[in-house]
Amino acid sequence: MGLIIAFCAIAVVNTLAMSTSARSRELALLRLVGTTRRQVLRMLRAETATAVVIAVALGTGISLVTPPAFSAGMTGSALPSIPPLVYLGVMTVAAALALAATVIPARFVLRARPTEALAARE
Repeated sequence: MGLIIAFCAIAVVNTLAMSTSARSRELALLRLVGTTRRQVLRMLRAETATAVVIAVALGTGISLVTPPAFSAGMTGSALPSIPPLVYLGVMTVAAALALAATVIPARFVLRARPTEALAARE
């Protein structure tokens, strides 16, 4: 199970990093119209936080609907047994990975001059 979770985490981090890097021209255009690096990074953090909140809500909802049948067969109770600290730990790690996978590539993208980034071919 740990190996599956690790592969999923690698896939998510890789996808977020590549999608943030692919937005280099968009971020350069934002810089050219007057936004600061700090404002661009704040926007990216807000986008990531919104995506994480939606993902946590959907994931929690799905996990409350799907596993009760399995849980009833294994433990005799329809309620899955997940300690609250484990749940919070998983959500915290997922949010930290998502934030790091967005902000770190964005910092590299924002290092280039906006005019050079816009002139670069995809």
